Amino acid sequence: MGLMMTFIPTQKELFNKNIEALSNILLKESLKEIKSSKFELILGKDNLDINLKDTSDNTFLYENVIDELNS
Repeated sequence: MGLMMTFIPTQKELFNKNIEALSNILLKESLKEIKSSKFELILGKDNLDINLKDTSDNTFLYENVIDELNS
């Protein structure tokens, strides 16, 4: 199941607070500039089965999330 992330105002506020708390200025500025992503969040049946799908080539960050967590 793929999800496109939409955030409620409280989540946006928390995200912005976390960004502002970063001490690495270059990372902070880079993260602030992200407007959209070519990644899709994939949630499995297990709460730990969370993956990212690159929508440009349909590849996944992890081949098998649960197996990789257990190794």
